[in-house]
Amino acid sequence: MAAEKSKRVSPTLLIVISMVAGFIVGLLVGNPMNNVKFIGDIFFHLVQMGIVPFVMCTIIEAIGGLTAKDLSDIGIKGIIWFAASSILASAFGIACTLLFQPGAGLADSALVQNAMTTAEASSGTWQDTVSGFFGSNIVASMGNGSMVQCIVFAIALGLVCSGWRQAHDNKCVVYDFTVQLGALILNIIRVVMKVAPVGIFCYVSAMVGSMGAEVVMPLLRYLLVLGGAVLVFMILWIALVYVRCRLSPARLIRKMWRMSVMALSTTSSAVTLPVEMQDAKERLGLREDIADLVLPLGMPLNSNGASIHLAVTSLTIAQIYGVTYAGADLIALTVICTLLSLANAVAPGADLVSLTMIVPQLGLPLDSIGIFAGLTYPVGAIRTILNVNSDVYCALMVAADYSDGINRSVFDADN
Repeated sequence: MAAEKSKRVSPTLLIVISMVAGFIVGLLVGNPMNNVKFIGDIFFHLVQMGIVPFVMCTIIEAIGGLTAKDLSDIGIKGIIWFAASSILASAFGIACTLLFQPGAGLADSALVQNAMTTAEASSGTWQDTVSGFFGSNIVASMGNGSMVQCIVFAIALGLVCSGWRQAHDNKCVVYDFTVQLGALILNIIRVVMKVAPVGIFCYVSAMVGSMGAEVVMPLLRYLLVLGGAVLVFMILWIALVYVRCRLSPARLIRKMWRMSVMALSTTSSAVTLPVEMQDAKERLGLREDIADLVLPLGMPLNSNGASIHLAVTSLTIAQIYGVTYAGADLIALTVICTLLSLANAVAPGADLVSLTMIVPQLGLPLDSIGIFAGLTYPVGAIRTILNVNSDVYCALMVAADYSDGINRSVFDADN
């Protein structure tokens, strides 16, 4: 029985343990731990290895899987709310991070001094920024790791695949190949993530060994800013639902409590989806066809929590390394965080996978990801609850356009 329980130790718990152990060993041993940093380098290189095709396959699958029903009146309205809320979530995360500066205070640390050559803010007009979203050669964009250009191409190909499937009895060889390729790459990532505790231990112990415990305070400030940003954004969502749908905030929170707890405990939108759909229909009174279409569609296309997480984390890392962004750079960061939230990874340690997508795009060193490695569970819980709840809020926004979109008697019932 003991052996069976030991086999069931969650990957998340192992990552947390490895980070704590890395901190302790790094503090006790010091600089000699730099000798094992190459193992952490190998781990992150393996994660990065398939990220570009994985992101592209995920987006092509999500967009290309849209049916004529999805692109109907209800589906289009849902997608518009998804896009608007995700962009606003990214912008809100950036604003909160700029206001509270969770990554400030490490300007003179060894970490920053050793990495300043790779961490440089870009410059240019907003026109240059927008123009840079579109590549002239997709192969070159993939080779250079230009993620936004790859995502734009993936969205275009996904839309074409959707149209082709609708015109050819849901048959499209390119789409089917992409789905299978994405699943295979995800399996590679899952296998690599099994050795995450080893890679994280080596990274964190080397980092703490070289610079001491000065990274602890930014971690605490980071969690407070991330959690606070998610909480305030949910409050704003609830206020908007009240204004547009005239639903009692207190009753709305109570009716969504079960799905919120499920999201927090499992850190998985996919696992929470059945409960989310059941409660949306039976407790909130959401019309069945709206719930059945908008909520599953929101899982890949609407990740407000992931948008805020990417924005807060990437900007915190930039602050740690003394890099500042302004104007066109912040616009670009908002767009990048929004687009990458579409490829919100479903593998264990999804937050680490997400960071390997965005950190290189900002010219920041991969070493920085190790700082946040042990926060997988709290970060996952924080972002998942907003990912799930925002899907329901968007569905309610759509339902408000129809006289029978929300069954008020069901919402007002004490169930």
